[in-house]
Amino acid sequence: MLFQTATGPKHWERCLQCKELFGDVYDERVPLSAVVLSAGRCARCWALCEVLSRVTDINDANTTLVGSIWHDNTLEIGVIGPGDTFETAAGYKIYLVTDEAEIKHGRSDPTLGMPIPAKPTHDKFRPIRGSPEERFALAKTWLSECVASHETCNADVAEYVLPRRLLDISDSESIRLVLTEKNNLPQGTPYVALSYCWGRDGGNLCTYTTNLNQHTTGIPITCLPQTIKDAILACKHLGQRYLWVDAICIIQDDPDDKNSQIPQMADIYSGALLAVSASGSSSVLEGCPLGPPEMQPVPPRIFDLAYPPDPSSPLGDEPVGTAQVVIERMEHERCRSLPGHWAQETFDQDPKDLLNVIEERGWTFQERFLAKRTLYIGKGEISWTCASEVQCECRNPGPQTKTRDGDRVFTRRYNISHVSVNKLFANAGMDKTYSYLWTDIVNTYSARLLTQFGDRVAALEGISVALQRKWPHIYKKEDYAFGCWRPFLADFLVWEVSGEPVSAQVDKDLFPSWAWPSCGRPVSFTSWVWYGVDSKTWAQVLDLEVERPEDGGAFGQGKGTITLRAPLIPARRVIIKYDDGIEEVVFTPEDSRLSFMAGAASLDHLGDSPSTAGDAVTHLALLASYPFKLLKRTRPLSCALLCVAPIPGRDKEFRRVGMTTTPRADHAFWGFHLQQLLSPHIAKFKLI
Repeated sequence: MLFQTATGPKHWERCLQCKELFGDVYDERVPLSAVVLSAGRCARCWALCEVLSRVTDINDANTTLVGSIWHDNTLEIGVIGPGDTFETAAGYKIYLVTDEAEIKHGRSDPTLGMPIPAKPTHDKFRPIRGSPEERFALAKTWLSECVASHETCNADVAEYVLPRRLLDISDSESIRLVLTEKNNLPQGTPYVALSYCWGRDGGNLCTYTTNLNQHTTGIPITCLPQTIKDAILACKHLGQRYLWVDAICIIQDDPDDKNSQIPQMADIYSGALLAVSASGSSSVLEGCPLGPPEMQPVPPRIFDLAYPPDPSSPLGDEPVGTAQVVIERMEHERCRSLPGHWAQETFDQDPKDLLNVIEERGWTFQERFLAKRTLYIGKGEISWTCASEVQCECRNPGPQTKTRDGDRVFTRRYNISHVSVNKLFANAGMDKTYSYLWTDIVNTYSARLLTQFGDRVAALEGISVALQRKWPHIYKKEDYAFGCWRPFLADFLVWEVSGEPVSAQVDKDLFPSWAWPSCGRPVSFTSWVWYGVDSKTWAQVLDLEVERPEDGGAFGQGKGTITLRAPLIPARRVIIKYDDGIEEVVFTPEDSRLSFMAGAASLDHLGDSPSTAGDAVTHLALLASYPFKLLKRTRPLSCALLCVAPIPGRDKEFRRVGMTTTPRADHAFWGFHLQQLLSPHIAKFKLI
């Protein structure tokens, strides 16, 4: 082994194995056996093997590695063992620690070629305490500090209406449902709101008209599902007397009570002292126990690595030196942005939090969004978010809790206290700003799962009310319909679908075809605000007629007819079959001069085969394009067109089937010439 000197040649730069791992981002897989073989002639390969031997069997011939020096100047390396894929491999951060007081920029050790970061992260780790009393004492400290000293968290002076009912949990044997008005509880009475998953298999304790009186007398704690029991225990550790739980505090078989309480979610969660999230439980029967050691984060491994003597030196020589090495499980911003913090992340930055399943459910989205502060009881650990801080058990507070843009990673774009349209869109038109804000919310929410598809809009009701209160001149109650706002309907038509259905049963007729809730799948809006000032909206919304079901229906359900004036382009369907057998539906304008607007269709509903899907489509409705300048020549980069099918027996009335976003055109157009091409197709028509 020839060890490096400060002035000697960097022999690892000629080593193909470690050069790959320390080079481009996760470019190629390198067999671990090749690195082991190279360790006899490359100091960096030797050091890497010594470090990896602490976490894996380096003699396993089936293990491969991928890696790169990342932006914080640490080696991020994925160890792909037998049975693993790139998506499931464990990831580790590896770096050396220096004795220097300050390093402004990361560099590499001259002897081993291993990275030295400017800001090591291992010193932020703190061991999770042993007993529930100690762990909840830490959470109580977070709550006390927030209430006492966080100006931002306490800046909201709005008086929220107390929930109609609360649970008094002060007794050790039973809890009692109390009417807040009847019991003269003053406004501002502190209470905790529970956010949890009911589960698909039942078992929840609910209040009905038949047991309402019994619940006001008392409910034995032994009769409660485990999640509610655990929530009560958490509240008692936090010193709180009142708890709100939807299943018990709302009369479940009283439509009037439910319909009056759903819009009150903005008050219930925004007015709560704290929301407690059973973030690791998929059912009310599971409980929300504190994460056991096997699910807790793995502490960083810190050890001294002694360089072996140079083989050319006399036998018995002492090691040529030592280096302090840190190896720790990787954390990525996308994983840290999830509540519960410790998500047992995989190497490829998979954003799905396998340990905190509450993030998959629809109703819990608004609960997180509306709460001033939330305590998450995850399967891995307890964590905390508020408008001022992000905390978790395994990390001392520090700069690593922020993104590179300075945003707090937990609450970024998920809490109304953090919404600042002026910050996000300082240079954009304000109409696009508020339009984007809502579509950004829907983009995230629409992928959430719902037991009842009819709740697709109802589960957002609290957020819509909160926005009405925050910007009453923008988001008006009378303008809200089908999960959309009338002033921004032209923007809200530009959505595409992807992924699997969010409910077991999807009834697309509960909502208008043009409205995003109808598809029953995750949606993604094309936000033209990001395309700069040169975008062009071609669709003009003239009217919206709303027809509610006779029985009232759930929130957001009904029929809605929208009247548009936009280019309505006759089109034909073409099925393209590829060599691998995959078929693609493409719609091509009949007008050959508009052939550049041909594009593959994204169809709204699963279950339609490409050979039959869209066979009723006769027209493309142009919604928007980018770029567009009236007196300049530009190549249209993108055009968004609705694929629409006529309603039999009804003139100029269509239903939406899908959307196509066209690729970049082959040649440039003068803006006014493009207008001339489209003018003959501009028509007034309706979408239902």
